[in-house]
Amino acid sequence: MESKESPETGSAAPAERHAEWNELFFDLVVVAGAGQLAHLLHDGPHLTDLALYTVLYLAFWTTWAGIAVYGDIAASETRLRTLLLAMFGMAVMAASVHTVRSSHAIAFVVAYVALRWQAGRVWQRGSIVVDWPLAQFGAGAVPWLVSLFVDTPLRYWLWALGIALDIVTLLISTRERTLRRAGERAARRRGGRPPPGPAHGPVAGPPRIGESRIDTAHMSERLGLYVIIVLGEGVIQIINAASERDAWDGPLAATGLGAFGLLASICALSLIYGTNGIPHLRRGALAPRLAMLLHALMTGFLVALATALGSAITHVDDVLPEEQHWLLCGAMAGYFAAGLVAALPLADRSDRLWLLGWALPCLTVSVALAPLGVELPAWVTIWILVALVCWQIAYDPGRPAGAAAGRRWQGFRRTVPGGRRNGGA
Repeated sequence: MESKESPETGSAAPAERHAEWNELFFDLVVVAGAGQLAHLLHDGPHLTDLALYTVLYLAFWTTWAGIAVYGDIAASETRLRTLLLAMFGMAVMAASVHTVRSSHAIAFVVAYVALRWQAGRVWQRGSIVVDWPLAQFGAGAVPWLVSLFVDTPLRYWLWALGIALDIVTLLISTRERTLRRAGERAARRRGGRPPPGPAHGPVAGPPRIGESRIDTAHMSERLGLYVIIVLGEGVIQIINAASERDAWDGPLAATGLGAFGLLASICALSLIYGTNGIPHLRRGALAPRLAMLLHALMTGFLVALATALGSAITHVDDVLPEEQHWLLCGAMAGYFAAGLVAALPLADRSDRLWLLGWALPCLTVSVALAPLGVELPAWVTIWILVALVCWQIAYDPGRPAGAAAGRRWQGFRRTVPGGRRNGGA
């Protein structure tokens, strides 16, 4: 890693690491994946469509995250062949989504299981990735493998079971538990003899386990770039829908500007006032595995939002179809809920009241807008949502209440060295 001289101490400090070109090339597959997954929500969507989208999106995101963690930790030793093979596998998954209910379900499952196996195989024996437990524990892929031998709807239930196992693993697998379970498994395999690899603690005791940790700054940048890609899918949906209209009139302009403004304000809230693309999440507030899980849920809502915005452009002359209206409001409610979950660990008891003033109005209005705003024109609904996001950007209880509250809130609006806002790193 390159070094640069610190102006305060005059000593050499490690240069900030950024995403490599091969990582950015690998992330191109997310563009295709987000677009294909969004198509699952175009017709309706009904509850079954939403459930299938949720399972497939989390499978796609989990695959991307496993390879991204590998590139993050391996750094300059990342094998280009591994990234290209993973990219090809994820391309197969993306291409299979359109007909995953019929002919291409097997292709999706085979690609997913193979990539989960590959994401665990890249790590050397005795090396434990404590920040990403799925690198060691692949039980979530087993139901997917079993689903190859059953028909629907049992196949879909097995897929959901696999995703649920992965979520539970991320929730409960603390560093200590991960290392203990890995040590016990290694001891059983080798009859109590220590496996090769460096000790993870100051005292070397059997079994010896090497501990690998995520570079949080670099991984935060990768997660932020992922959010930009997902927001880009929203831009694509808006442009594609507008290009199919012959008449460009006032309602189209109001809807299109509102949709673009919504994406732009989400970008500002997530990347300028957040970390990992999550609004008001400060670095270190959550364990990496939990922050990444929250990122998966939030970006899933943003892909759904992209679909709803494209539908809004299509129906500028009328109200949105009820299912798409609920999708639009529900996606934004989920986004606001993710921001609230991310910000709560930052606040002590005295701060939580004003923190709820930042989040609850937006969450409440977006939920209420779903049943109460069904008859509103699409552009009105979108501009209400824009106002809610702008409320979260502008909200500062310190302005009217006094300097103390303002200082508390300024803790959220972090500035990186050089006066540049934190764009997710």
